[in-house]
This record gives sequence, structure tokens and C-alpha cells, in this order.
Amino acid sequence: MNNLALFVTHSVFLTEEQIKSLLEPNGCVEVVGHCVPVWVNAKTGNTTEPASEVFCVYKLHNSGNIAQLKNLTKKGFEIFLPGNGDWSPPEELNLERMSLWSSEERTLFLKERDKWWFNNPKPPSADQLKNGYLRFEVKKTKQRTKGIQYSAQHIVEIADVKRLLGSLTT
Repeated sequence: MNNLALFVTHSVFLTEEQIKSLLEPNGCVEVVGHCVPVWVNAKTGNTTEPASEVFCVYKLHNSGNIAQLKNLTKKGFEIFLPGNGDWSPPEELNLERMSLWSSEERTLFLKERDKWWFNNPKPPSADQLKNGYLRFEVKKTKQRTKGIQYSAQHIVEIADVKRLLGSLTT
């Protein structure tokens, strides 16, 4: 059993121009952001909290369907944003047709539709940056450092810089 895990939260804020550039096909931007790495030993319950905030360089790419994260030596991280993939939503509701159904049929249909959405949520994609926010996870198992095996989970949050500026107090 692997008892050691690394949890890293990455926060990156982009200007509107950087978001537009990144959303172009094969778009790429380089920006400074920060991460908070926390080591957890499941066997003992020990953690490295409170964790230190680490400022680093992020090179963001909009070039694929699978979210990936790579270390750029000690400088920072290279992140490949998730793409749209092959996910598609259920068919549009036909309210005219549904109005002809009995109450029980509508209720059953809507329950099934809700169940579908619960089991098939829209996966994160770079397109969500059009609305100013994207969050996704990258899990890596069987990582090694100094001969010690561990699992890593990276939570990446990319937001419009207006979100950061709006949260500042005076």
C-alpha cells in the first residue's frame, strides 16, 4: 500500500488578452502563478501543513484533449489544458412533445435525465475559460523521488485576473 501522497493546488490568473491567446488553436501563454504543495502520510496522519505558497512559472498549452501536467525543473510547471473530447450533452428537451405526456411520464423522464447528468457531467475543457474560470484535476500514481514511491494529485485553477482583483480588500 502506498502511504505517501502529494496534493498540490495550482492557482493561475490570466488577463483577457492571455485568455484569448490561450484559446486559439495550439495557444500557449507563460505566466507567474502559485502552488501550495502538501505531503500527507496516510499511515501516520502527518502532513506538511501549514503549507508554504510557492510562486513559479506556468507554461499553459491549449493543444489536446487530455489534461497533463509536467514539471519544468525547479522553475515551474507546464500544463496542457483539457480539450472538448468526445462528450456531448443529451438531446434537447422537446417541451411541446413533453406537454402531451402524462405527469408520471414527465416525472420519470426528468428523473432519468437528472440521473444521466449526474453520471455524465460535462468534463472540464479550455473553453470554460471563456466564462473566466477553469478547474480540473490531474492524478499521477506511482511517482518516485529519492527512491520513495508516492501518488500525486494536482488541482489546477485558472481564472480571469478580475476574479483576483475583485477579491482584494482595501
